[in-house]
Amino acid sequence: MDRLDRIIHDRLTEPVPDAIRVLTGEMQRRFGESVMAVVFYGSCLRKRDPLDGVADLYVIVSSYRQAYPTRRAALLAAILPPTVGYVELDSPAGQVRAKFAVISMRDFRRGTCGQWFHSYLWGRFAQPCALAFARTDADEQAVVTCMTGACRTLMRRTSALTPVPADVEGLWINALELSYRTELRPESTGRARELVESNLGYYSDISTALAPELGMAVVEGEGGRQVFSIVVSPWRVAVARFAWRVRRVSGKLLSPARWLKALVTFEGGLDYAAWKLERHSGTRVEVPDRVRRRPWLHIWGELWRLYRRGVLR
Repeated sequence: MDRLDRIIHDRLTEPVPDAIRVLTGEMQRRFGESVMAVVFYGSCLRKRDPLDGVADLYVIVSSYRQAYPTRRAALLAAILPPTVGYVELDSPAGQVRAKFAVISMRDFRRGTCGQWFHSYLWGRFAQPCALAFARTDADEQAVVTCMTGACRTLMRRTSALTPVPADVEGLWINALELSYRTELRPESTGRARELVESNLGYYSDISTALAPELGMAVVEGEGGRQVFSIVVSPWRVAVARFAWRVRRVSGKLLSPARWLKALVTFEGGLDYAAWKLERHSGTRVEVPDRVRRRPWLHIWGELWRLYRRGVLR
C-alpha cells in the first residue's frame, strides 16, 4: 500500500455498530454469495448513530446476474446503476432503517476511478466510509483501491477551480460543492462544510498524500495550518469550468432518470423520496394521489413544482 491507501484503509476498517452488522447480514441473505462488500457511509456514519435517520449502504456484488433471480431484474439493475432499495429491521439497539444501493464491482470501479465523466460515484466516495463487510482480503483491497481512486479523481478534476492558496477546508469544500451541484439533491449549502469540518484530520492527511502527484505546493500558513497552492494554465481552468458545466446539465437530467428507474425497482420509493426531501429541506412534502396512481405520467409536474418551491436545487 502507498500512503494514501493506508490512510483510507485505516479509516475504512474501523469497527461498525451492531445495527450495521444486522443490516449487512440482511444484504447477504438477499443477495447471497454475490455480495463482495458492503460499505456504510453518509450522515448516520458521520453522527456515529445508525438509528438516527436512514443508514446509507452500498452493496457491491460480483455481477447483477448472480445477485438477482431473473434476467429482467438483472437488466434493470445494469441500467443507470446503482439500484436502490429500502429496509427496516430490528437490531439489538432498536429498529434500524437503511437505504441500500446495489452495484457491481465493475461499475463501482469504473465510477470511482474516473472512467465515468459524471461525479455521481467519485464525488460521493471521496468522503469517509466504513467497510461493514468484505468477502475476502482481495475484495477489501479492491474497495480501498476504489476509494483512493475517488479521492484522486475528485481532486484532479477540481483543483484547477480551487481559489489558491487554500487550506484543507477550502480545498475540499470547493471540491464537494462542485460535485453536489451536479445533482438534483436537497443538500443545504453548508453540507460540504459540515462534512469537511467533522473529518478535518482525515482530509488533511489525504491532501498531504495527494499534493505531490497533483503538483501542489504545501506550506505552513497562519497558526501552523497547511496551505496548498497550485499553478494552472488559463486553458486548463477553462476546460475544467466547461466540464463542470456539462456535468451540471447532464446531472440534472440523470437524476430524474434515476428516480424514474426507482419507481420500478424501489418498493416504497415515493415515500422514501418524500421523507428524504423533508429531512434535508425542512419543507413538508406530500405525494399526491395522482402521482401514486400514475407515477410515470405525473412525476414530471411534481418535480417541477418542488424545484419551483426551492425544495430541489
